[in-house]
Amino acid sequence: MLLIRKLWVIQKTLKTMLDLNQFSHSHDSLEIIHRGHLSCVRKTFHSDLERAQRNVAKQRQFRPIYTGTAKVAAAEVIEFHMRSDSAELLMPYIEGITGHMFPVHATRNVAHTLSASLSTLLYAELTESREALVETSLFRDKLSSVSEATQDLALKQLVDNCTAVVDRFPAELLMPIGPCHGDLTLSNLILDPASGITLIDFLETFLETPLQDVAKLKQDFVYGWSFRKDPPALVIKAEILCHHHLPQAIVQIERMYPDQVRLLTMMTLARIAPYVTDSVTQRWLVRSLTDCLGATPQ
Repeated sequence: MLLIRKLWVIQKTLKTMLDLNQFSHSHDSLEIIHRGHLSCVRKTFHSDLERAQRNVAKQRQFRPIYTGTAKVAAAEVIEFHMRSDSAELLMPYIEGITGHMFPVHATRNVAHTLSASLSTLLYAELTESREALVETSLFRDKLSSVSEATQDLALKQLVDNCTAVVDRFPAELLMPIGPCHGDLTLSNLILDPASGITLIDFLETFLETPLQDVAKLKQDFVYGWSFRKDPPALVIKAEILCHHHLPQAIVQIERMYPDQVRLLTMMTLARIAPYVTDSVTQRWLVRSLTDCLGATPQ
């Protein structure tokens, strides 16, 4: 019986390792390890190690936020080691709903908890921010780099169209500058109805503003990034959940900064273009960018 139990644990661990890497959208690797009775996730960074170090520092600095229904906290950093050719991050393994699994497991109450908690997070970030003028040439330069790196001709044209839109904006825009997660998609949060929301994979951005998080959440709630490869029935359920439970803070902040949120949303979508490797994502990005640009898809 003991041998069978050990084999079951090994099989479960290997399956979890495969699942973790299947839904990772970077070149970093993930695996489950055990420290005594604690299951942990070990993330190994293989490139841009200094940025990885800053991202982990951002994760460590996040202070928990308590909402009326849940706690929002960053995953604990148990260990972080820099090596000459890699870096390793060790965090507790947290069970819960994440990413594309929301339409599978999320009930209305779960979706409501998620929506309300994300709104509280966005409002807290905005409160800690200060307004400053940002030159729109910063976005033009970023889009130019994205266009150069994009091989798909249809996507390249859409990225260039984004640049043309940026050229119609004023030379400077007033933006809230302050804390943000940086890559706040549903794939980078874990929701456990009992313990709350755990944030993972913080990201240093070229412009630290809560509007980055607004744009990233729109990528999921409006455009359906995390569900693009799901079966049609689940895509429909995801669209219903996202439509009825769009965090109210997104609506309010977009009213306060309409041009700024549009600019960041275009930028967020366009930056995916160089990394597209499959036809489903290509079609999704064409539709999403076309919609964001305000045109009717062909």
